[in-house]
Amino acid sequence: MTAMHWLWLGALALIVLSLAVLLAPLLGEHAPAADENRNDAVLRRLYQSQWEELEREQRAGHLSEAEHAQARDELQRRLLAEIENRPAPARWRHWPWLPRASALALAVLLPVAAFALYLQVGDPQAAARLAQADEVGHGGADAQVEAMVEGLARRLRAEPRNVPGWVMLARSYETLERYDAAAQAYSQALAGARLGGSDKELEARLLADMADALGSARGGDLQGQAGVAIEEALRLDPGQHKALALAGSAAVRQGDFARAATHWRALLAQLEPGSDIALRVQDDLLQLATLDRSAPPTEASVPAAARADANRLSGEIHWPDSARAMALPPEAKLFVIVRAAAQPQPVAVLRLPASPLPTRFALDAAQLLNPAVAMADFSALQVSARLSPSGAALPAADDLRSEPLTAKPGDSALRLEMPGP
Repeated sequence: MTAMHWLWLGALALIVLSLAVLLAPLLGEHAPAADENRNDAVLRRLYQSQWEELEREQRAGHLSEAEHAQARDELQRRLLAEIENRPAPARWRHWPWLPRASALALAVLLPVAAFALYLQVGDPQAAARLAQADEVGHGGADAQVEAMVEGLARRLRAEPRNVPGWVMLARSYETLERYDAAAQAYSQALAGARLGGSDKELEARLLADMADALGSARGGDLQGQAGVAIEEALRLDPGQHKALALAGSAAVRQGDFARAATHWRALLAQLEPGSDIALRVQDDLLQLATLDRSAPPTEASVPAAARADANRLSGEIHWPDSARAMALPPEAKLFVIVRAAAQPQPVAVLRLPASPLPTRFALDAAQLLNPAVAMADFSALQVSARLSPSGAALPAADDLRSEPLTAKPGDSALRLEMPGP
């Protein structure tokens, strides 16, 4: 069924729904004299209750015979006046054919009026265009998006200082995977920002975005113009997040793991501890440390070996027998958390895939939440494990937690016991 058919079916359904609401009261059974009978009954009950009240007052001795007679006459006069002053019912209320005639008129006139109104103020060609678009399919939609983006590009050529517009154009090119055009749009946005006397943070962000687009256009290569843009971004704003991430990636591609770690640790120090992005950066640092250990040690690294060993913790996470058959969702994660006294935030956090089997873990400088605060700075540490079925960094009520274990920096035989499900 085409989109045009759905459009007309929807319109027909709305008309039927409107008629059902309007016609139901008109087609129901009506008793023209029902309201009059109801009013008479109310008057009779009121008269009867007041008459009984007068009788009770006389029997109680509150009214004399003359007062009782006068009150009874007054009550009868009020009842007669009420009946005589009642307006005569409208004659049309006694016409039984009127509701059905009104229902028939509505059933005919409402669809006709709706269609006439649509022809007057609507767009009669919309259904045809919708059907045509449905026949064209995604190819037509892509062409329409391309046309919109090119229209934006033409308009912006006359607005060199429209920084938000150039950024929108660059994002649109990135969505279309036209990364060279996106880099040029970011360059125009940067030029417009400089013409407007923007701050250094905006310029640094635009330079990082341009470097990212250039790297995407060259299959991840961040040398050349992209590398120059990254360096300029960090010169303007040493804490620019994307520039630090890209600088680390560029250093990894060059095999300079130490420089990559420096950039990524600087990025980690600015992120919220324990957040998903912070844990991803920690994962990257862990992989980086693994790559770095595979390289032959240099003479300069030997003096720092003792402190590096003191900045490590390792051991195993054990599960009870009842947990061996526990079904874990694929997104479940194990978090090993290291805390220290007088530190509101954890010192280090390691994220691992969840498994009911004994799991080895090792934390080092790559898992520090703040590179300036090392595990070796403390005489005692608290180590615990937390299983998150959802894989979320923030604790939840259904997480499983081990008992905290006291450890010293450099301990390598820790054993964390997880509770049963």
